[in-house]
Amino acid sequence: MPANRFRVLVAGVLATLLLGFASIGAAADISGDVKIAVMPFTVNAGEELSYLKDSLPELFSDRLHEAGFEVVDQAEVKRIMAEKGFAAVTPDAAREVALLSGAGFAVFGTFNQIGDDLTIDARLVESYGTKPARKVAVTEQGLINLLPAVDAVVDRMKMTLLKQDVIADVQVEGTKVLDKEVVLMRLTLRKGDLLTGKAVNTALKNIYDLGYFDDVTVKVEDTSEGKNVIFDVKEKPRIQAVGVRGADALDSEDIVEAVSTKKGGVVNPKVLADDIRVIREMYRKEGYYKAKVTHEIESAGDGIARLTFVIDEGPKLYVKEVVIDGAQQLDPDDIKDVLAVKERGFLSWITNTGVLKEELLERDAAAIMAFYNSKGFIDAKVGRPEIDIKDDGIYVIYQVWEGDRYKMGETLFEGDLIDDPAKLMAVTKVHNLKLEDEYFDRSLLKGDVERLTQYYTDYGYAYAEVGVRLQDHRDDKVVDVVFNMSKHQRVHIRRVLVEGNTATRDNVILREMRLADGDMFSGEKLTRSQQRLNNLGFFEKVDIAPIPTGDPDEMDLIVKVKDKPTGRIGGGIGYSTYDGVYLAAEITERNLFGRGYSLGLNGLVGQKNNVFSLSFINPHLNDTDVGFGVTAYNRDEDFTDYDKSSTGGVVEFFYPVGEYSTLKWSYTGEYYEISDLASDASKSLRDEKGAHVLSQLAASVERDTRDDYMNPTTGTIIKGTVANGGGLIGGTDDFFKWTVAHDWYTPAIEKFVFHSKFWVGFVHQNFGGDRIPTTQRFRLGGLNSVRGYSSYRIGPIDSDDRDEVLGGDKAFYMNLEVRRVLSKEYGINGLVFFDAGNAWDEGEMLFEPVERYGQTPSLGLYKSVGAGLHWFSPMGPVGFVYGYGLDELENSSRHKIELVMGQRF
Repeated sequence: MPANRFRVLVAGVLATLLLGFASIGAAADISGDVKIAVMPFTVNAGEELSYLKDSLPELFSDRLHEAGFEVVDQAEVKRIMAEKGFAAVTPDAAREVALLSGAGFAVFGTFNQIGDDLTIDARLVESYGTKPARKVAVTEQGLINLLPAVDAVVDRMKMTLLKQDVIADVQVEGTKVLDKEVVLMRLTLRKGDLLTGKAVNTALKNIYDLGYFDDVTVKVEDTSEGKNVIFDVKEKPRIQAVGVRGADALDSEDIVEAVSTKKGGVVNPKVLADDIRVIREMYRKEGYYKAKVTHEIESAGDGIARLTFVIDEGPKLYVKEVVIDGAQQLDPDDIKDVLAVKERGFLSWITNTGVLKEELLERDAAAIMAFYNSKGFIDAKVGRPEIDIKDDGIYVIYQVWEGDRYKMGETLFEGDLIDDPAKLMAVTKVHNLKLEDEYFDRSLLKGDVERLTQYYTDYGYAYAEVGVRLQDHRDDKVVDVVFNMSKHQRVHIRRVLVEGNTATRDNVILREMRLADGDMFSGEKLTRSQQRLNNLGFFEKVDIAPIPTGDPDEMDLIVKVKDKPTGRIGGGIGYSTYDGVYLAAEITERNLFGRGYSLGLNGLVGQKNNVFSLSFINPHLNDTDVGFGVTAYNRDEDFTDYDKSSTGGVVEFFYPVGEYSTLKWSYTGEYYEISDLASDASKSLRDEKGAHVLSQLAASVERDTRDDYMNPTTGTIIKGTVANGGGLIGGTDDFFKWTVAHDWYTPAIEKFVFHSKFWVGFVHQNFGGDRIPTTQRFRLGGLNSVRGYSSYRIGPIDSDDRDEVLGGDKAFYMNLEVRRVLSKEYGINGLVFFDAGNAWDEGEMLFEPVERYGQTPSLGLYKSVGAGLHWFSPMGPVGFVYGYGLDELENSSRHKIELVMGQRF
């Protein structure tokens, strides 16, 4: 046959082969997990067929792919053969190429032409195991039958591959430290799976990815049930010790504790890399931004090694400068005042400023934006913070685009208005900026939205929404604020339900609610109900949740509470130069039988005082607003110049007036005796020696608007009391006593709360009385009045006996405090205070400077300063107060420490 005619025939055959691909369907029963590497075939034919050396592997690859197999790209096969230097294809070379390419099988062989006979002699070899290659040979006549010959070979391979081995068992060998189960859990091979090269390669990769092994080999053993696949592993060295070298700024033990690599474990490169990142982060937080961390592994033989983290700390770097790039209309120093990250200054060693805390950088970027928005820059933008670490320190750079500055314009309302716009405007604060010709302040809007929403909810619009739109006038540089009001429907309460209470009865909870079945919803009353339930002190948690009922005009209120222990065993210890050492104890239950009753037994035993009392209070007689209380007591008090023993009781009734005020009436009956007078006691005191009967009626009115009785942050307490002794109600003590007290709580800067208390009292003779009883006179000093001085040591004294404090007929004291929650989680509060007060005798005026003990305090007041800690511990409240008296007071130390402790049950 002429050569050119032969070439035309071959070209036609190859074209026919390519067109024939479309007629061969992929084998549906061949898993894509079977991957085959087709090796070059040896072509034993005339020169005119030498091109088949390249085209025949491509043809086999395409036909195998059409049959449903995954085939390694020919370029990858050639690359691997070139890297390994395989000039000829042998079974071992085919296995290695298959393994390196992730294939389970390799195909190679010869193509022979003898006359018109074409023979394809193919070999199929597994990438794993040691089985000999499987032979697949096909002979056809004429080049036109090349395609059927290839298909016949593929079909026979397919039949062979369909008879793949089943995995009988998967085992792991070679582990010494690591549990074999850890390896087996990472494998995808399971008993009963078909054994494929891809599955084995995936398993190998998973084992290597664990990071605990230096080498892994695979063995396959024949069994009657299939193939046993055995992974033989070689573990990395086991760590005998973990150490740190070069750590100065951080404690080596802290570093070892922080890393995941531990003694007894296996060296894992991935874990080590994470450990190095952890150590670097620890140094970054301490300001060592250039710290370098490496590791050394020192072999000790027998698979044991010592791991050492090597640290080059470098210099500690501080924030050298915070750059506000782009600030032109505002002073950068004013902007820096709102940042949490500060530059290092002269007092940084005390304030701890200058240390870069990267977690605060985004917060500071938002703070800069808020600061600009509060100064009228409504278009201001702030870029992401940049950190430039140099040898002399850290530079934090904020890029700022200020934009134009706007004055406050009109405050407008649109949408569903339930009141005159002027009344709605009075609820907001942002409109005041226009009256004061100030720049717009976006920070006021959040509070205004809350106040307007509250205003609408107080009228029953529980689902009211308030939107805000800024309407800027760029030519005039003025911005209007438009509040869009959506009231939705008015809502009534269908039912109030109680959940979660196991000790407290439902009626005790419901009587504190300011919303009841059928009431119109009110946000103010909902907030007040929450406050009142919290102020009971009966619950760990109170949550009042509005629940839809399906009717948009109604809702249910679910009051979810969690009872807490309300019984308490309390104890305290204290010391003062007057009282000496004293012990106090109490047993109280503030929610007796779950009915809200209070029952308490209190006692105090000291060197000079013994006090015992028993009290009971029912705040709501028969669930009415009338409250009732009764107290019985016995006191033995040892004063400087006399002793007093008293036994008595108090009966009281109280009734609320409005939401925050309470009226109280009480009667006190007491028998007491004054004895053991000092030899130099005053005449007035000697006149009172003996038995007395106190018969006293008292009335008081109190208004309490505190938001929280335990930790108030806002509100006031105003209380006025008048007490009448003797006269028409009998008894030996005749007097009228008046007292007024005012407490005020308000938020100060940051989380500080300012508290002030002013108290004034006046006592005078009753009608027909000839003197004021000594026991009713005012004496100040101690925890409940002027801290920093001994109890009852402030007041008029006997001119002949300077130790005897006679007491005054008028008194005043004030407490100025700044409080702060130091730990909300643990219930720790701190405070600093300034106290001042005094008591004056007849003929003396309030605030009159009076000489006592040879000293005359300025403004007539004894003053003190101090600090304290209050801890609401699991054992009960614990208090510590230190006070320092600024004025001299005879027989009273200028340093006073008071301690109170308690225990819950």
